[in-house]
Amino acid sequence: MGNSLQDELLKAGLIDKGRLDKAKKQNRQQAKQQRQGKAKTTAKKTRQPTQAELEKRARDRELEQQRAEVRRQREVAAEVRQLVRNSRHPRAESEDDQPFHFENKGKIKRIFVSPETHKKIAAGKLIIVNDNGVFELVPPEIAEKIRQRNPALVIDLPDEQGPTEDDPYAEFKVPDDLMW
Repeated sequence: MGNSLQDELLKAGLIDKGRLDKAKKQNRQQAKQQRQGKAKTTAKKTRQPTQAELEKRARDRELEQQRAEVRRQREVAAEVRQLVRNSRHPRAESEDDQPFHFENKGKIKRIFVSPETHKKIAAGKLIIVNDNGVFELVPPEIAEKIRQRNPALVIDLPDEQGPTEDDPYAEFKVPDDLMW
């Protein structure tokens, strides 16, 4: 059939092959951009989500947040468990063990420890932590790391308060190893 105008101009020597290829490339790019522009505008013109879909998305987001919180709590519990397992003070049962009483969530609890360990706890050199219902003894540095992750697991012993001025028993000191 007939040649295109570009072919005729090329044969006549009015344009060169490089310019012709460059012009064709620009035309293809413009056509591609127009097609993509139309696709984007048609995608924007799709239907709006219904109220039920919006509610479902909100529920899904909320469920995902809850799952993420549960995952985070499990990770914290695993970290605490690892800290306690790696640095707990060894406790061997013996005949001379004595109970150490402390308060946990409004209840008086006790653990049996050796007299040396009892003194370390009273002096603050060992701290009691709750490891899944089992009370373990750890150094204060580890207790602080646990407190940063979950403060409810560290058992704080009451500070020794000096007697008040009107206390009739102020001259009598209560020993640390008092048996109940």
